[in-house]
Amino acid sequence: MIVCDNLTKLYKEDCGIKNINLQFSPGIIYGIIGYNGAGKTTLLNCVEGLIQPTSGFIAHNGVKTTNEKEFLPLRRKTAFLPSDEYLYGNLTCMENIELATILRTGKNKLLKETEDLIRYFEIDKFANKRFADCSTGMKKKVQIVISLTGDIDTIIWDEPNDGLDIVSNMKIKNLLKIYKSRNVTVLFSCHVIEFLDDFIDHCVLLKDGEIAENTPMKNIPSLEKLYLGYLPQDALEAPF
Repeated sequence: MIVCDNLTKLYKEDCGIKNINLQFSPGIIYGIIGYNGAGKTTLLNCVEGLIQPTSGFIAHNGVKTTNEKEFLPLRRKTAFLPSDEYLYGNLTCMENIELATILRTGKNKLLKETEDLIRYFEIDKFANKRFADCSTGMKKKVQIVISLTGDIDTIIWDEPNDGLDIVSNMKIKNLLKIYKSRNVTVLFSCHVIEFLDDFIDHCVLLKDGEIAENTPMKNIPSLEKLYLGYLPQDALEAPF
């Protein structure tokens, strides 16, 4: 169980997230949606413990992210995927995966599940290619595999399907359904509403840094209509 209690993270000019109260339960896939600047990435970074709140707190199984000593073992079980690239460009894709395995598990040998994921996403076809020379989709696949290295009980992915083709997106859905069956908590941020509509169990819609909607998908006839309902009426009008 992950709890956000009056979570606030403010940057200059009062931007960020404000008074967020949420609970994320195991075995549920949560879709975090909202237009650019709504606060999705800030929320996910706070939940992962990457940045600390201005006020309020986040707790994983009762342990606050600000309690670094107790939170570290829980953080190691989190599959975190930021929206930005973060791997070493001069290393090959496989070298990045091998290094991540050592850092996350302390083992020099790839885990069987990591090897299975490499084949699943066909990374073996470009495993020896320098990471900096890879396409956006290739890089994203490598980062996905690395995020899932080790014993995982929470998945926090920020726009993981950016740059991926249709087949890879379908593979992501199938994969996360497996983790859901393992009682893993999944937080998934995405701008492609059509991708989420038949996939997530629960929707959290952010607007201007606050929660606009927090409801199970069974209560939402159309995710697209819900999303568009929070836009100004003239937002989609062409300029000419």
